Amino acid sequence: MKPHRRASPGFTLIELLVVIAIIAILAGMLLPALGKAKQKAHGSKCLSNNRQISVANRLYLDDSDGVFLNLHRPRIAADPAVAQCIVPAPTDLWWVDALVKIHRVLPDSKIFDCPSLKEGSTTVPSSTTPGASSQPLGIGLSFRGPNGIAYTGTTKARDIEIAKPAATVVFADSGRVTVPAEPDPDKWKEQLLSSAVYFRVPGDNTYDTLAVRVVARHLARTISGFVDGHAESMKPSGIGLQWPLGDASALWDRQ
Repeated sequence: MKPHRRASPGFTLIELLVVIAIIAILAGMLLPALGKAKQKAHGSKCLSNNRQISVANRLYLDDSDGVFLNLHRPRIAADPAVAQCIVPAPTDLWWVDALVKIHRVLPDSKIFDCPSLKEGSTTVPSSTTPGASSQPLGIGLSFRGPNGIAYTGTTKARDIEIAKPAATVVFADSGRVTVPAEPDPDKWKEQLLSSAVYFRVPGDNTYDTLAVRVVARHLARTISGFVDGHAESMKPSGIGLQWPLGDASALWDRQ
């Protein structure tokens, strides 16, 4: 008579489904936490980048008699070839290339890339027409003369015009927004994978229609660099873009 063999232990279908459901629940709880941790890491990296850019801007000011960078200027024969530029504009040299390629106060072009943007999927708006860029970029310079910091053409802005350098934003996360007429900067929604090398500040009647603005890419906060060289993480409303020129809460103007 053959000895009786017990059936080998195993999972039933119900038990297997229960295990799968538990794993799915745990994954659903864990993934948002991982996503938030990644966003925090991106924010920290962007803060470091913006701080270095702000310090480089301070060094540039010290070497240029306090004259701020132009947003862009016409290209000259001595400029690097278009293909060698961070922003490969055929007729202009942009401020990012002036800092890295001309004045050499920053060694790495990647420092202008917001880490929350994916490489190769963004455009860089210019003052006239958009131009494709191989860089993500996304850290912009304050522009809308005479109230912003940057100018185009021959008009110049000087640091002695800044009443409170430690309370005047000159760089910030920048991109195109979908609701430019929204008065609350915290509600500006960034277009997917948008990017810019400048942001508009109030000052004329085109502000509500031009969509290149400060954006909050890092857990509802934007990274801002100041004229004195420091950088902070804040809500876009903290820059005071909703307040008029001269308001004490407006960190975007020169007053």
